[in-house]
Amino acid sequence: MKKIATISFQLISLGALKAQGRPETGAWIGLQVPVIFSKHVQWHNDAGYRTLGSTAVPYQYLYRTGIRYNFNGQWNTAGGVAFFFTRSTYSRTNDEFGNEFRFWEEVNYQRAINEKLQWQTRCRADQRFFAGTSIKTKYTAYRFRLRSGIVKKINNKWNIQLADEYMQQQQDRKFSFNQNRVIFTGTHLLNKSTQIQGSYMWVTWPTESQHIFILNFIKSISLHGN
Repeated sequence: MKKIATISFQLISLGALKAQGRPETGAWIGLQVPVIFSKHVQWHNDAGYRTLGSTAVPYQYLYRTGIRYNFNGQWNTAGGVAFFFTRSTYSRTNDEFGNEFRFWEEVNYQRAINEKLQWQTRCRADQRFFAGTSIKTKYTAYRFRLRSGIVKKINNKWNIQLADEYMQQQQDRKFSFNQNRVIFTGTHLLNKSTQIQGSYMWVTWPTESQHIFILNFIKSISLHGN
């Protein structure tokens, strides 16, 4: 009887640990509002709300801002700061959120393959500063990201994209795999300045994977007349 009780307790403990792990699914809702000052300069703005699993319970809030410079129709670069507020565990009963501050920089390249296809590549670096929480001390990490994808134009209102983003992170003097994202996106243009994007993303972490469903609303604001 004692042996059975011990095994039962171990199974319950393992189940509890699994329940506390990263959820298998999640939803990200985002708003992007680029403000266009000229054909070269933009003010980048995006905000997001990310859920804990398949519920509406918040797991993370974010706001990213910066300046983008367009060299021409193929090359642009951007950089700025970001603020992330993330639940310190995956438990719904835990109301503690940890703060993360980032500097970010990126370079983007796009090239038309033909009238219907376009190749896009983005290289981004994040300098991540995490404040301490009740379960972790403060720490710093440096992440490097490479994203590449193909965009296909369906018609004047719709396009689809298939992309992959690979990330490596340096933390505690170790440079290791952080995550990989495979993303399929459909974009609908409501008008010249407004579009809606729906995406499915398969995220591979070092020890697990996750399915994310994304909805983005994008509204461009032009201050130079075009």
